[in-house]
Amino acid sequence: MSGSHVFYRSLRKSYPLLEKGRGVFVWDSSGKRYLDGASGCLVTNIGYGVAAVAEALRDEAVNAGFSHGTIFTNKPQELLSRLLSEKTPAGLEYVYFVSGGTEANETAFSLAIQYHRQRGNLQKWKIIGRCLSYHGSSFATMSAAGNVQRRGIYSPLVMPFPLAPAPHCYRCYCGLSYPDCGISCGHELEKIILAEGPQNIAAFILEPVIGTSAAASVPPPEYMPLVRQICDQYDILLIADEVLCGYGRSGRFLAMDYWNTTADLVTLGKGLGGGYTPLGAVLIHEKIYKAFNENWGRFIHGYTYQGNPVSCAAGVAVNRFLTENDLFSQVNEKGKYLKNRLEELANKYEIIGDVRGIGLLLGIELVKNRESRESFPAASAVAEKARESAMDEGLIVYTGVGGTADILPRDYLIIAPPFIITEDEMDLLVEALERTLIMISSQAF
Repeated sequence: MSGSHVFYRSLRKSYPLLEKGRGVFVWDSSGKRYLDGASGCLVTNIGYGVAAVAEALRDEAVNAGFSHGTIFTNKPQELLSRLLSEKTPAGLEYVYFVSGGTEANETAFSLAIQYHRQRGNLQKWKIIGRCLSYHGSSFATMSAAGNVQRRGIYSPLVMPFPLAPAPHCYRCYCGLSYPDCGISCGHELEKIILAEGPQNIAAFILEPVIGTSAAASVPPPEYMPLVRQICDQYDILLIADEVLCGYGRSGRFLAMDYWNTTADLVTLGKGLGGGYTPLGAVLIHEKIYKAFNENWGRFIHGYTYQGNPVSCAAGVAVNRFLTENDLFSQVNEKGKYLKNRLEELANKYEIIGDVRGIGLLLGIELVKNRESRESFPAASAVAEKARESAMDEGLIVYTGVGGTADILPRDYLIIAPPFIITEDEMDLLVEALERTLIMISSQAF
């Protein structure tokens, strides 16, 4: 905005002024309407303008706007932790609330390291990440992620944690094809553990469905049980980063449920507060709780706004809206319908190399040559041009990030509308996206 004093993430970009939002739509100050096909950034899972959430925020702010975690607990925190534990797999009984995804993953790292120390394993401190991954903007979370650009900028503050291959079958790191690959990417984890020394590894963190680094890439079915077995074999905690893919977004409450595999720590964020307030959480397995309870009896870690009553009250209201409107159970069918419509577009437009994802977490990879899977040159910024063109068409989509350990940047669009979206609204989304594809396909890059 002209004359603004805001330090924007992009200083050469013009940002329209958001005026209001209702349902799956938002309007800017000029009156233009946009269908939010990305839920902001996979946050507004119940849509915009839900009065019950606003009322919950107001009521708790009036009642008690703040309580510090070292002095008090509070009713919204206690209630939300119970609501979450009722839906999680057996063993994930405890919850640590924070303000968002980065804090959740940072907390999971601290829990993992302190868990091993309390059991006498003082050397276990390294976190293994994956080549295609994003876990947050803190130095520790960047250390375990595959974004080469970010890791490079902050070196040497960012630690060179080892990275395992990601199970991204469209562009296999091992140059193989499923199922003949034998899940080589999973077995590579064990090789990295042995090379680094199992006595040095505290945890392995993964996104069950890869987010912005590979636009909703889903692993083969054998992958999760395999890495679970490897982690157990070497006394390494498994952290599932479900900040983006969890809390119903994949069509299951937790994406890990698809593979009947339970992580030791699960991080949540984004949709947990529905966009109405900053909120994140770590789901903690009872074996970790037991180790803390039987040894130090405390967790040396904390944030000022952890378990904030206003944020947790909003989380309770979002959870109630999702449950009372039966939205968790609708995601899978809506996702199938939308994915089918996107695949129809792929059959019409050669620029779409791949359509992937599960639930209402879907990704499109744009390519220069579909047969060879050749990507566009980075300088062409095709995904960003597609995002801008979609905005012109009244559609918001989310782009993936470049500069990962994949080395070559790829052009991704993420389609992840609010859970409340109707079939007619999905058709509007696809129509606007088709106009976008026609526009960018006609341009010479």
